[in-house]
Amino acid sequence: MFRMEERLKDFVVPGVGVDVVDCERMRFALERTPRIRQRLFTEREIAYCEKFRFFERHYAARWAAKEAVCKALGCGLLQWNGVEVMRQPRLAPTVRIFGKIERFADAVGVHEDELHISITHSELSAVAVCMIRKAETLP
Repeated sequence: MFRMEERLKDFVVPGVGVDVVDCERMRFALERTPRIRQRLFTEREIAYCEKFRFFERHYAARWAAKEAVCKALGCGLLQWNGVEVMRQPRLAPTVRIFGKIERFADAVGVHEDELHISITHSELSAVAVCMIRKAETLP
């Protein structure tokens, strides 16, 4: 852990990340390599996306969210399925983080509940934004 702590000594968390994914490219990847679903997405994400006629749009939005979270943390995509987009009816999406990404977030002082995302998609593209919002501390 010493090596990571030393490297992170002067590290500043960017705090915001954004990503855009082409829906057609996602569809092509899913058709060409069906098992890519299990490598990139969690079981819950797969179950959610597969309910839709245009499932590639939902996969693309989730992939954009994973990238946006990693960009906001400043760590790059350390683990393909280390970010899970959670969705509840009539509520904004949230994320859960796992494994290497969770360890990186802990090392830089970011908690999962401080990660806030917004995702959208059209026929052509999916966009996600992640913002790290710390709770205000009283003096």
